[in-house]
Amino acid sequence: MNTAQQKPKMVYNRPRFTVMQYDWDVFKGPRAGEPAIDFPLTGVNGREVRISDYRGKWLVIETGSSTCSMYTKNMPGMKALRAQHPDVEFVVVYVREAHPGERLHQHQSFDEKMNAAKMLAPKYDEDRTILVDQLAGKFHITYGAMPNIVYVINPEGIVHYRCNWATTDGLAEALADRANINTNEHADMDKLQASRGLWVAVKTMWTGGFLALWDFVIALPKLAKRHKLVDDYYAEHGKFKQQPGETEIRGEEE
Repeated sequence: MNTAQQKPKMVYNRPRFTVMQYDWDVFKGPRAGEPAIDFPLTGVNGREVRISDYRGKWLVIETGSSTCSMYTKNMPGMKALRAQHPDVEFVVVYVREAHPGERLHQHQSFDEKMNAAKMLAPKYDEDRTILVDQLAGKFHITYGAMPNIVYVINPEGIVHYRCNWATTDGLAEALADRANINTNEHADMDKLQASRGLWVAVKTMWTGGFLALWDFVIALPKLAKRHKLVDDYYAEHGKFKQQPGETEIRGEEE
């Protein structure tokens, strides 16, 4: 019997990956055409940086972590886009670990989160500016909370484009037409699989460890189901199933 119930509150810094730690059916945060929400973040040099510090410039924000292969898959394409758009500032906001395990566990302090963020440059050759979110993920939760989000903010501080999954193709399209906001907010599984090879996924998750790989493999059937449900709904309706502020009611088993 599928009894309706209110979805339980999620734990942000969950120690193990599960499909249900994400709100798949809603994309919170400022939408294209709306003002960006200002937040203080911390650079790997320890200095505070605010989103508003980039006012007057085009800004691309991508979220990621050392265990997120959706993020690492984008690196070659992001380097190419930076070369094509030298007037645009590209930053990475370090959020919770997407696939924590015994080798790199979920952050238990801000210092641990900072140390994990400092791995990006030597391990993945990340040369963008790296900014670290608060331990509780205030920026991440406000801007959508999916592991690999992308936002483009124009010089006036208005969101030009955002997507729940960052793809270099979608970003390239948004940057190519800066005169018109881009309202496509979703990248489907076909686009994501086309840009993420198996080796990239395994290598990145191994940063978390065996438990990270195990949790991912166990979750694959539900993960594929959730992607398909969101893909199908967005393709039909052009929006997400739930809008921010609505109370989600779900069955006992999805």
